[in-house]
Amino acid sequence: MTCLAGHGRRAGRSKPEIADVFRQYAHRLPALSGHLARTVRAIINCRTAALGGHVQKCDSCGHRVVTCNSCRNRNCPKCQGIDELRWVERQQRWLLPIDYHHVVFTVPDALHPLLLRSPRLGYGLLFAAVAETLREVALRPKNLGARIGFTAVLHTWSQLLAYHPHIHCIVTGGGLGPDGSRWIPAKRRFLFFVGVLGQVFRGKLLHKLEQALDSSELVDPDQDGHALLRRAARKDWNVYSKPPFAGPEQVLRYLGRYTHRIAISNQRLVSVEDGNVTFRWRDRADGNAVRFQTLDAAEFLRRFLLHVLPPGFQRIRHYGLLANGCRHRDLETCRRLLRVEANSHHNETPSTESWQELLLRVTGTDVTRCPECKTGRLHTIGRLEPVPSSARPPPSGAAT
Repeated sequence: MTCLAGHGRRAGRSKPEIADVFRQYAHRLPALSGHLARTVRAIINCRTAALGGHVQKCDSCGHRVVTCNSCRNRNCPKCQGIDELRWVERQQRWLLPIDYHHVVFTVPDALHPLLLRSPRLGYGLLFAAVAETLREVALRPKNLGARIGFTAVLHTWSQLLAYHPHIHCIVTGGGLGPDGSRWIPAKRRFLFFVGVLGQVFRGKLLHKLEQALDSSELVDPDQDGHALLRRAARKDWNVYSKPPFAGPEQVLRYLGRYTHRIAISNQRLVSVEDGNVTFRWRDRADGNAVRFQTLDAAEFLRRFLLHVLPPGFQRIRHYGLLANGCRHRDLETCRRLLRVEANSHHNETPSTESWQELLLRVTGTDVTRCPECKTGRLHTIGRLEPVPSSARPPPSGAAT
């Protein structure tokens, strides 16, 4: 017995998926690095016979269901749902009954070549510049005069899959005073002047990149790094702040959407045919109107792989009051000063809770119920071994 999904599309499925694009057109790409090759292999093999699976049987009607295993790769469009649910569950207990603000830091296109030359270093410097900017501006007495907390999430794409590195920050609407003895709230609809944030951010990131170039930590084979810095310095840097969220629960919904998002989801694909890929995108310049974009399949795959982060790179980071090393102590102080109790009903998800139980508790979806009789329960009665022939890497020269 083999997985129903086989090595291609699941039987009866007509909607295209990103795995289909890789499966059909990866041979058009140049050679992949090891990490990118593994990512492509994982996406192609996800929920196919290549990864094996298991057989379930209904305890009421005897109906059998064959399911293939997931790849669990963080770049796979089919493997983010459960990780997202677990992450959001863990964050609930850190929320305070205050306003939270959304601040976005973007990087001018003059710096894109430098970040692409060494993504791990470049993105690390980008995080550091954002964190230092928010901490420094918040501590200034004329702004807030307090130590804030914030969660930062790196995205590198635009709606059209173009390279567009930027960091989304969810920032507490207030913070602890310098001596930690009082809570200082931010203004109801205002956090900081974005012009000030932009100026400080520009200075910090340019300084860090210049130091990396001077020390040869950032490779500069084209010898144009300092010229790119000078060009970027002449530009206005785009930092913008959105209105505060309507309560902590909205913060969690937002974080759930953004933290585990990849460059493009399967739901946005419209068609894959004649060597082209068509997908939906939203035009923010025109009231989020839905548009359609068609790209050559090789160009679509090149853009998709442009947003695969270095292995092990942390794209979600916590700072200030929310930093991993001090948030228990600092948030306890914040709650005491705000006169609120800890979120005791939002405890750590039990380690024994299965993903099926988590899905049922959070979404109400019961995947153990038999899809045939609707009353019985599915129980695993056997496992399927991976099919080696389906797990071959992309052909030589099928990468980017």
